[in-house]
Amino acid sequence: MPLVELEKNLDYWVRSILGTTSHKDLQKLKSDLIGKLGIVTSAFGILASASSEQKKSYGAVLNRVKEAVEKAISQQEKKLNDYAIVEKLKNESIDVSLPVENCKFGGLHLLTQAMRSIRNYYQARGFTIMDGPEVETDFFNFDALNTPKHHPARQSHDTFYIEGMNDTLLRTQTSSVQIRTLINNGIPIRMISIGKTYRNDQLDATHSPMFHQMECLVVGREPISIGYLKSELKKFLAFFFETNDVVLRFRPSFFPFTEPSIEVDCRCTKNGGKLVITSVGDKWLEICGAGMVHPNVFKNCGINEQVYGFAFAFGIDRLVMLKNGITDIRNLFNLDQRWLKYYGTC
Repeated sequence: MPLVELEKNLDYWVRSILGTTSHKDLQKLKSDLIGKLGIVTSAFGILASASSEQKKSYGAVLNRVKEAVEKAISQQEKKLNDYAIVEKLKNESIDVSLPVENCKFGGLHLLTQAMRSIRNYYQARGFTIMDGPEVETDFFNFDALNTPKHHPARQSHDTFYIEGMNDTLLRTQTSSVQIRTLINNGIPIRMISIGKTYRNDQLDATHSPMFHQMECLVVGREPISIGYLKSELKKFLAFFFETNDVVLRFRPSFFPFTEPSIEVDCRCTKNGGKLVITSVGDKWLEICGAGMVHPNVFKNCGINEQVYGFAFAFGIDRLVMLKNGITDIRNLFNLDQRWLKYYGTC
């Protein structure tokens, strides 16, 4: 088709496009005009035999016509899509006053159940539930917790650092919440913090780069002994595992933020794949880390008076696995509806 006719027909084509009432009609016009064998597409063939000067002027006309057609098609396609959505909403409206039939209600995930239960337990005993940011600074996550600069936990093979943000990371422990509480709330403190933590671990049956942690901190001006810490640990484990038959064993350990530091073992046995906490068990299971708060932690938080305190931390995911006989942590995060239904509750 000569270029003059192309320009003459352009207004007609645009009107035809904008007048279509269905995607089928619009698609036909699109194919007829700018499809592989379309009128406008075929017109570009004249450029092959045109001179250099002609190519410049012919190309300008052809591109102008093609762009106008494409713009009209895009505009009408959006209009038809919007209209289809409106009509669909009209025809598929839901009468919320109708009675519910065969409705499948959701449930609470096993981890959610555990975390709610722990919060309720400590709130009922007068503890404060504290929270803090998951993206932290080196100060709150390491420095204030008396962790030296050369400590392996501060290296990128253990910790996720935020690219382009100096000294900013995904918290590796909820202990950072304890530091914020010591700085902002003052003494005395009886608190727990529950939340997500992140470490640079490969995902396997027993490790996850994201997991949940619960930490307890008790600080006061009156002397606090390890006996108080042991009592608090026994109370919590008795509550979580639903037994009063709890026997603990303390082993010396090292954590930068506690002194003395201890690893806590719990006497237990296995029954049908599940862990059973019992004083007559034939096994010892390492259950958590704990200790008396290091004096340097208090100094780093600006507390210069004589205070005493202890802290301990549990991995909630691990506690849930032990209690329910779950052997693969990945099950806690997959989307297997059968598994979720089995462990979920409304």
